[in-house]
Amino acid sequence: MNSKEIFIKAIKLEKTPRVPVTILSGGVWVFNRKGMSLGDSFKLAPQAAAEIIAATNEEVRSDIVWAAAGCNNLAIRAIGGKANFHKVGAASDIAEPLIAKAADVDKLNVDKLKDDAGIQAMLETTKILVKNIGDRTMIGNSQWGPLTLAGLILGTENLMRIMIKDKPAVHAMLEFTSELCYRYWELFVNAGAEFVSMAEPTASGDMIARKQFMEFAMPAATKIRGRIADKVRGTMIHICGDITKFLDLIPEIGVNVVSLDYKVDLAKAREVLHGKIAFTGQMDPVAIMQDETPAGVAVACRECIEKAGLDGGYLMMPGCDLPPGVPLENLKAMVDTAHNYKM
Repeated sequence: MNSKEIFIKAIKLEKTPRVPVTILSGGVWVFNRKGMSLGDSFKLAPQAAAEIIAATNEEVRSDIVWAAAGCNNLAIRAIGGKANFHKVGAASDIAEPLIAKAADVDKLNVDKLKDDAGIQAMLETTKILVKNIGDRTMIGNSQWGPLTLAGLILGTENLMRIMIKDKPAVHAMLEFTSELCYRYWELFVNAGAEFVSMAEPTASGDMIARKQFMEFAMPAATKIRGRIADKVRGTMIHICGDITKFLDLIPEIGVNVVSLDYKVDLAKAREVLHGKIAFTGQMDPVAIMQDETPAGVAVACRECIEKAGLDGGYLMMPGCDLPPGVPLENLKAMVDTAHNYKM
């Protein structure tokens, strides 16, 4: 059974011959090893970019290779935002909100996605990855979820304010950002990606209440998951921070997998989610994956497996994207622990 088959079995909540294991995103980490920024990767010939990504995964052995990893802000750039992709070893950032008030979202045009040069470069790279390794490795793509996109476009503080003062305006924004997320995914799915993830850090339990999650984040996520579901092999949501207070709501979104931050206890996640939805996590990306020794990483990974259980539905993954300083040896220790754990 190859890597892709094991992954698919796991997200169907079936018992697997070994513990599935994957990184989350990893684009900055991959190109930082070559002394390159994400912006530099857009300028490479797609064949060269694909070769770097595939060769890196030959070393890492992740069960998912993420196409356009770390490039979520390309969607913001495409519709007119100021996104910086040129800092070596750093994730992209948005310099300033794109609009001053929520009503201005009507002036934005999602059709511009297909015109962005970075998106076009990543689509060509995706097609090559699918052709070269897609038969044995799951090719995935990620985009910010609707609530996080709304915060990046309007400014997160402004969004939090109108979530209390002007709920209709928030819902109008989420209509646009849901379409933006879906249309971005669709481009990559048409290029061959078979798994999609929405990253919703603004929906963190550290930022919003359960009531707000139910009113804003959950309906938007559910809607776009439903639109893409029949076009892919699986869907995932990643939410940063502690989401214990609404863990029970995640299966209602309809995604196959929830990716958990290190703040969520895996034993609690198993108690709430087992038999309903696959879950991943949750080694601390900095304290464990970057700063520990390989032996320390292995210990942490074994603890995760033991908390999560071995009867299907758990995938080992760091609690968030990889910092650029994570040693390759630590990733190998994570993967070796998953591969060698006695089932």
